[in-house]
Amino acid sequence: MLKTIFIFILLISGIDHGMAEEGITSDLICPCECAMVISTCECTTAIQVKKEIAQMKENGFSENQIFSALQAEYGKDILKHPEKINSMLLWMAVASLIILFMFLGYIFTRRTKLEALPNIKRYEEQFEEEYRTFVSEMEEK
Repeated sequence: MLKTIFIFILLISGIDHGMAEEGITSDLICPCECAMVISTCECTTAIQVKKEIAQMKENGFSENQIFSALQAEYGKDILKHPEKINSMLLWMAVASLIILFMFLGYIFTRRTKLEALPNIKRYEEQFEEEYRTFVSEMEEK
């Protein structure tokens, strides 16, 4: 029973390590002229990069540290997607634009339209006329 558990743990750790390398190499482009993804490339340069990745993993490097080291050695062209946009930054930009447009929409809808203003001259004339009639009625009494 103990042997079975030990073999199972050994197999799982080997699969996880292989999948981790597969994930890293699938985001890298071979630095030679073939320009293939390293996980599928079998040229000597790709094999050398895979060995470097395995050695860095054994030395405890994180995925970001491996990418940084490879980028320093081979340049930015080794990354499959060299400039990834931070998704949180993108969401914040979208949210701020939505808030801005909602604010502008509120301002423009709440703004008094010029057509809705009453005709002031007409009201002034009406007031003058009513005032004259009132004064004339008061004088008659």
